[in-house]
Amino acid sequence: MPRQLHYDRLLCLTILGLTFFGLLMVFSVTAADGDPNPTFIIKQSVAAFIGLGLMRFLMFRDYHELRNQKVVFGVVGAAIVLLALAFVVGSGARTGRWLDLGFFSFQPSELAKLAVIVFLAYYLETYGDRIDNIRSLAGGAIVLAAVCLLIFGGRDLGTAVAIMVIAAVMLWTAGLQLRWFLVGIGVAVPLGYLATIVEPYRVRRFLVFLDPEADPLGAGFQVMQSKIAVGSGGLLGQGLLLGRQKMRFLPEAHTDFIFGVIGEETGLVGCLLVVSAFAFILWRGLHASMRAPDAFGRYLAVGVTAMIVCQAMINVGVVLSMLPTKGLPLPFISYGGSSLMMSLAGAGLLLNVSQHAD
Repeated sequence: MPRQLHYDRLLCLTILGLTFFGLLMVFSVTAADGDPNPTFIIKQSVAAFIGLGLMRFLMFRDYHELRNQKVVFGVVGAAIVLLALAFVVGSGARTGRWLDLGFFSFQPSELAKLAVIVFLAYYLETYGDRIDNIRSLAGGAIVLAAVCLLIFGGRDLGTAVAIMVIAAVMLWTAGLQLRWFLVGIGVAVPLGYLATIVEPYRVRRFLVFLDPEADPLGAGFQVMQSKIAVGSGGLLGQGLLLGRQKMRFLPEAHTDFIFGVIGEETGLVGCLLVVSAFAFILWRGLHASMRAPDAFGRYLAVGVTAMIVCQAMINVGVVLSMLPTKGLPLPFISYGGSSLMMSLAGAGLLLNVSQHAD
């Protein structure tokens, strides 16, 4: 008699809790003005509905169906094509990042994160102990470089870095020797330096990170307002919907800096609960990975966990002025349909692996 499968219900509840809390915070931020615009919460709710549908679908499909060469290269190929299209025909201030489809905009780099995870899970399982061979590494490196270069070409260094971090975590899990990581760092540091100095705004962001108070009304304004928002929340916060920094003081309060609003309205307690939720996802994700019945499931769970948790750490670090500003949303919480849908899709894969755990 086949074994009955049970997904990680506590992990599922945590993800659902973060998602619905995110909808509440998006509503709180976008309803701050005297004439609130309902477009934001409507779009985010639609994205949540679609994302939850994707999560449920991927939860109950056998993840081994992804362990197919045609499927893997089809997914990563589609991501590369969409990234190329966004680079060529992207419009508006976010040229190279978004595909404007009329009724909604889609960010291909969010799909690229999941595509890279699926590709690397298949690739690492295929090569196994041979992963330290330079010929084995070359194929994966070419695909990874193509994805990251297209994203970087769209002026999105933060997402490119996030994908490299996810890849590094998966390669470490696969047992890649330390010497290859040292080679990677040796290449990444000068490339990161060049990528920073070619764009004046990146240089300004780095200088602001070093001393945000040097220009509090200019380049350092966003970081300073973010710190004020978090600090003014105290222990229990000002109360939901009652924060003041979101009222045109804190730029991008509904997207990249929504954690600042969380700090102001829910206080230290709310911030710790959000951080604890991501720490719980890390624990349960690694648990699912360690108990996965095969290497593909192990790498898939590690990759999705790294995608969610690393991005959350970077976002919180930026809001608290512990890292230079990057345009990375807080998973499940920040406004952004592409990010929310792909985060929930990734969560579906993680929950899928959890129910196959031994």
